[in-house]
Amino acid sequence: MPAVSPTERWLAAVPELPALTQPAAITAERLLLLVHYNLDWDSWIGEHRRRYWDELLPSRVRTATYRADTLPAWWSLLAQALPIVVTDKARRLEVAQLLAEPSAPVLAILREQLPALVLRVRIIAETVAEHRRTTEAVDAAGEGS
Repeated sequence: MPAVSPTERWLAAVPELPALTQPAAITAERLLLLVHYNLDWDSWIGEHRRRYWDELLPSRVRTATYRADTLPAWWSLLAQALPIVVTDKARRLEVAQLLAEPSAPVLAILREQLPALVLRVRIIAETVAEHRRTTEAVDAAGEGS
């Protein structure tokens, strides 16, 4: 049985979010999730959390999307614009697999649907963070018993 990818785990946290059906949209959403979850929050970006969802992430992604003609070039531009550090082996593998997908349709989706995709990624990220906080609180309460 194949292992569940990092993005599949994150997406599973929000079963009420309708799944995307277009292959290019699925790839775009997963790449954005991987961008978000591989940011180096200890760098300058951590000081700008307030502006992250509404300004920093969309503007950096949009700029890279219009400057790149391939997904690997898009990722490289984003890695320069945002402090992306992929330290997890499973995440590196998934990034490499997604960057091998046909570039033009994914870049078109990112250009045309970026606000909607960022909204979906934010919903997923906030839900995953809430699940973590709840699990940590339950674990901490159990240790005190």
